Amino acid sequence: MIAHQELVDRVAAREGISGADDARQAVQSVLTVLAPHVGSQVRARLAETLPASLVTIPEGDRPGAAAESGDLALEVARAMDCPPERGLHLARLVLSEIGDAAPDLGAELAKALPEELAEWAGDPVGAAGRADAGATGAPSRLDSQTVRTVLDRMPEWDGDTSGLTRVVRVPQDRLPPLEGRVDRVGRELGHPAHRERVAGGVTFTVRTASVGAVTTRDVELAERIEQAIAEVGSGG
Repeated sequence: MIAHQELVDRVAAREGISGADDARQAVQSVLTVLAPHVGSQVRARLAETLPASLVTIPEGDRPGAAAESGDLALEVARAMDCPPERGLHLARLVLSEIGDAAPDLGAELAKALPEELAEWAGDPVGAAGRADAGATGAPSRLDSQTVRTVLDRMPEWDGDTSGLTRVVRVPQDRLPPLEGRVDRVGRELGHPAHRERVAGGVTFTVRTASVGAVTTRDVELAERIEQAIAEVGSGG
């Protein structure tokens, strides 16, 4: 069995987790969401391996198991009251720590989960390397469902898992202050946006070149660009 404090400490030590309470809530939310989708045998193994003091494994299957990791990420996000990209990050994080602490359980979870989440349970080290989201705190690659949800939330942006683009139409005299603000945001985050002047405005593109994909860092950058657009548009 994985000890209560061991699992909490493992999760709490990861990038983006603010402490033991945040870690405990993440574990509880992720497992409560995933358990109905993994079948009775895997649920029984979860109950045997994880401390009841940390999480109670719900009984029963949920009809229509989620076909994509993004569907499960949305459920985690609702449980944690956070954006879906963070829900995906937390699901990956919790599964990777379970897979690392209890490889046999991780292998069983991997057989029952959608492919993208399965690799985090069954091969946490390899998944972290492939997604550039390991213990270094590097950003998490987003799947197609999560990117679609991000685009629904930010309808002015367009794109897919390979990159997000925003065309901004502003008066010519507002372009320099807008570009300056976006450049400053990029320096603050250590993750600049690509920009290109177009007729009547400028196009911003965000993607993480090291993995050739959209990551959580790109979503944060896009949100900050939206703030800059609003500020410049209001004359700030």
